[in-house]
Amino acid sequence: MSAEIKPVGVLAGEGALPLELVHYCQRNNIPVCAVHFKQCDYSEWPDIDILNTRLEKVGDIFNFFKKHHVKNVVMIGNLKRPSLKSLRPDLRGIKTLGRIAGSFAKGDDNLLRSLRQEIEDEGFVVRGVDYYLNDLTVSCGSLTNKQFSCEQNAFLNRAIDIAIKHGADDKGQSILAHENGDYSYEGPEGTTALISSKGRQGSVLVKMMKPQQDPDLDRPTVGLHTLEMLNEKQCAGLVIQADAVFMVNKTEMIRYANTHGLFIEAINA
Repeated sequence: MSAEIKPVGVLAGEGALPLELVHYCQRNNIPVCAVHFKQCDYSEWPDIDILNTRLEKVGDIFNFFKKHHVKNVVMIGNLKRPSLKSLRPDLRGIKTLGRIAGSFAKGDDNLLRSLRQEIEDEGFVVRGVDYYLNDLTVSCGSLTNKQFSCEQNAFLNRAIDIAIKHGADDKGQSILAHENGDYSYEGPEGTTALISSKGRQGSVLVKMMKPQQDPDLDRPTVGLHTLEMLNEKQCAGLVIQADAVFMVNKTEMIRYANTHGLFIEAINA
């Protein structure tokens, strides 16, 4: 990160990463403010300036950031895409929606690229959270005591190819590979819903970055809750893309996996 301290504006979805970023900024004396969205649930936050609004209130969001002299904007955390019919934009939001309306029908990646352009056109710089937090990914290899056996390599390679194809079609970041050779696919509801509805004994969750994904805006992420759900469904473990997928609370995840006999494997793709 640049030595120059520039105020940060966080477009905060749900999850632990937005809070980790705020705490990092506070530890390093970087001015930080955040936008919370009405459709999200938030844990207890530190005492910083927060705007509570709706995603489509674009003018309010930009004015809030400008009031706090924000230079770098970070969009991080889980955020469900609203339907077009539910939106009630302000005047700036109407202008934005006019520009990006076509992206709603083209998938998340097109929509996020359009949103990035809108933010940058307003004079901000879009940063990925890893511009600040640089220990979120892992190198290729086994992270746990339990490992994939050599006999399972063909199974794993096939699952990785299918997960990459699923991402390239902009349909999701994850699949579940089952012991009988079947696959279940992540949809708009996300990875949690996939594991909850399709996870079963021996299944392996494979989570990869989409080839066309903007790494600053929509990085695939796993955390302790992912492993807890896999364990609850008696799944075998987790495969993630090395140097690409974020691991939140990495040490806790590895400890939990070792305790419950799950494996975590990071692979190159």
